[in-house]
Amino acid sequence: MKKILIGAVCAVALSGILAAEDSGVFVGVSYQGGQASLNEKYDGLVKMNGTSIPNQDIHEKYNKNPMMNGAGIKLGYKQFFGNSKWFGLRYYAFLDYGYANFGKIIPDLDSSPDNPTYKSYYTHMLSYGVGIDTLWNFINKDNASFGIFAGIGVGADTWIANGKDFQEKFFPKGKVGYVNFQATIDAGLRTNLYKHHGFEVGVKVPLLQDKIFNDKDDTIPTEVPIITADMSNTTKVQRNYSVYVSYLYTF
Repeated sequence: MKKILIGAVCAVALSGILAAEDSGVFVGVSYQGGQASLNEKYDGLVKMNGTSIPNQDIHEKYNKNPMMNGAGIKLGYKQFFGNSKWFGLRYYAFLDYGYANFGKIIPDLDSSPDNPTYKSYYTHMLSYGVGIDTLWNFINKDNASFGIFAGIGVGADTWIANGKDFQEKFFPKGKVGYVNFQATIDAGLRTNLYKHHGFEVGVKVPLLQDKIFNDKDDTIPTEVPIITADMSNTTKVQRNYSVYVSYLYTF
């Protein structure tokens, strides 16, 4: 009887080891939905040259928080430790794409000054870099495992926005910031089936705002020769968060 019990325990332990998730190279794709934010600030001084009319300060802000939709790809290596393989790490490179529309806030240069119209301000975002996640498997069954993950990433964001004609006319000295350093944290639930197929639901949170346009003390042309306007503009955007669903294949 004693030998039977010892044999049964060994068989259970061995089956757990055999069923444990393996290390390997993986590639993944994801759908991502979340929120973006726009913080645009205008500061300036309007001067009535040659008149007794006092100068006028201008301070305007735009804050928008539309939804952002996109997708992502990920390529890397996951590594599990020990015989039980309940804990592991994965190292990867990633590329995310997102699209956001901040609404009709750009003046249409072709519209009449007496009846101005506005165009939508939209942007395409590319976020890229490298990351590392901790992997925790709480369940290891035959051909299936289930657990959680959490990690960090570092890289950069590139935002490609419209409205270049407006910026060139009214803020010709402005500088566009195409590359902004970014750091992210992410966490979620994961499962791996039949060695090769992984599914995840997670949340990614970027930590930094991106300054995509900056202009200081630029002289804006006006329709009245005696009026001049010295303006400054700062535009910052951020992907506030993204909730994603991923499929990963391990080779």
